[in-house]
Amino acid sequence: MSVLDRLLAGERVDVEELRAAVSRTVFGDRVGLTLALVTFFWVGLTWRLGFASNDQYTFANTILAIADGQLHITQPRYGPPSGATPGTYVVGDRVYGRNYGVVLPSAILYVVFRVIALIADVRVLLTGLWSLTLVGIGGAVGGRFDRGREGVVVGSLLAGLFFLLSVLVADPLSSRWLPLIALQLTTASATAVVVVVCYRFVTRCYDRRLGVAAGVAVVVATPIGFWATLPKRHSVTVMFVICAMYTLYRSRAARTPTSARRFRSLTYAWPALLAWVHAPHGAILLAAVGLVDLPTARSNTRSDLLSIGAAFGVALVPFLVTNTLISGNPVLPPRFLPDYTGDILSGSAETAGGSAGAAGGSAETAGGSAGADGGSAETGGGVVGSGSTGSSGIWRVVSVFLDGNLAVFRIFSQFVSSYAALTEPERLFRVFVHTGYVPRLRPNQDAAINLSVLASMPLLGALVAYPVLAGRRLIERERSLSSPRQWSPIRVVDAFSAVYVVLLLGLYFSSLPNHHMLTTRYLHPLYLIGIFWIVRLPIVRQSVATASRTLTTSYGGAIFVLVPAFLSAIAVGRLVLDESIQLYALFALFVATGAGLWAIVSSLTDGHRNTGSIALGVAAGTVSVYLLVAGLALFPETGEFLLPVARIVSERIHYARLIGSTPPFWDASQLFFVW
Repeated sequence: MSVLDRLLAGERVDVEELRAAVSRTVFGDRVGLTLALVTFFWVGLTWRLGFASNDQYTFANTILAIADGQLHITQPRYGPPSGATPGTYVVGDRVYGRNYGVVLPSAILYVVFRVIALIADVRVLLTGLWSLTLVGIGGAVGGRFDRGREGVVVGSLLAGLFFLLSVLVADPLSSRWLPLIALQLTTASATAVVVVVCYRFVTRCYDRRLGVAAGVAVVVATPIGFWATLPKRHSVTVMFVICAMYTLYRSRAARTPTSARRFRSLTYAWPALLAWVHAPHGAILLAAVGLVDLPTARSNTRSDLLSIGAAFGVALVPFLVTNTLISGNPVLPPRFLPDYTGDILSGSAETAGGSAGAAGGSAETAGGSAGADGGSAETGGGVVGSGSTGSSGIWRVVSVFLDGNLAVFRIFSQFVSSYAALTEPERLFRVFVHTGYVPRLRPNQDAAINLSVLASMPLLGALVAYPVLAGRRLIERERSLSSPRQWSPIRVVDAFSAVYVVLLLGLYFSSLPNHHMLTTRYLHPLYLIGIFWIVRLPIVRQSVATASRTLTTSYGGAIFVLVPAFLSAIAVGRLVLDESIQLYALFALFVATGAGLWAIVSSLTDGHRNTGSIALGVAAGTVSVYLLVAGLALFPETGEFLLPVARIVSERIHYARLIGSTPPFWDASQLFFVW
């Protein structure tokens, strides 16, 4: 009997058993814990303290409001004096933020940091915790070679050295950064959860070696690592998606009906919690789960459906309560309220924020629809205003109905326009292959520094093997016509991933390419799904299983060679920001092409495993190079680094700080469309 079952039965459980059970539930095993430490170590290297986009002012102000005991903002201490930043909405004479599913946990961390700051420097504390990750990583790596004690010693020496150097060069941390650090720690923790759950998921599907490779790839070979400490919702969204994939798989692989029902119910809880962060994302995750789960479930008895409904309902409570407190309507989230334009809080407080950082401008002004960020819902706002003034109970019911249908209509129209946009070749090319310079984007901001999906994750080039494999199966007549209820657990997740990606494209594609996309962040969950699809390729699994040393060597070699090469190219060519990123983009496309060619040849010949490991290692290393160079030296200054050592390194390498506004002379997309 599990510890949970014993607790539910009222039996006694000692503290050590409970601790082991919690650790096993969160990390799975020591490898999972090590991967979490690796994640925090990696993202800590480039952890900046600065406002990279205007909506982060909204989050910081909302955190301070919650810490003061209210949901609405009364004094905008960050950003413009008016408090009119993207993601602020108005109900009556009150101004609210959004993404409360991320902001509320961050507010709790902020309160903790504020207490700690009374007795210690938060920067020194977090630097010490980051240094300790080296001890855990050293012990784990040493244990892998039966040198656990030696590994701990080496890790301790490195940790002590880093901590000592950091303390010697550290500046006192201003309290103005505490809300931002709390928000960043929330998103970094979500990234660590993604890595651990991905490892556990792939390990259950195949083996531990492949699980480790997949988990590491999530943070070092995809843009998920890029956004880990850029405090927006993207990492949290990906966390709920991988959790849904994991529990959906467990619900089909469970050995007992009770366990299957428990995991199946939990799968429906993740969309409800995600709705608290971003309602449209929660809606498409729920739709993907329901469209795949119900037809493939072993049974859909009344007790099954009641269990699902109970789990979904309980998980939806934070979303409903927050909406009720803000708009008076439980089904109307803040992002569907009227935008705040700055006429209420103007001049109410002296602001602490500087100018927006990395790419300039607002990150949330390009959508204009339910799917994209920052779209206003003036019609919905009118209904809210009527329904929240104490009118009759009948009108409240009508108000809820109308508001819900208005939101659904907006999302539906977004899907229609997005699917229509999927037929546009130029848009497809710019979003998935090479974005390049887009004249309609703001030329004085980041018109040419956005990466396409493929440039953001060159490993996706290997996915061209799927049409080849499909053709081989068609020729060999290997087609399965089994009932959906007889599908294997992994095949059920295959179906879920396909449905989810289709819905994700429907939510955003018509508004892409966009400014301040950076790594096509609106399609962020696609990179996690991409890791899963890559793992599902037999040629990839064979390469990892038989040539893992070659894979590791090629990955390390790529970093060793490409980091100085990239920095040298920036310095010698005196490249501005857009030119630097487009140089990386073209190289990433070259690497992705190599991975694709290998995947096609290997799928036809069932060989070239060592070549595959080299191609995969270089593709992963290319993204790691971008993450390191961009995080330490590429983008304009957005503030200081959390780690003092990172600041010292950053100050001593070349910066590409100017934002260019003209097409780079190597913009291949222009040549393509002229031709």
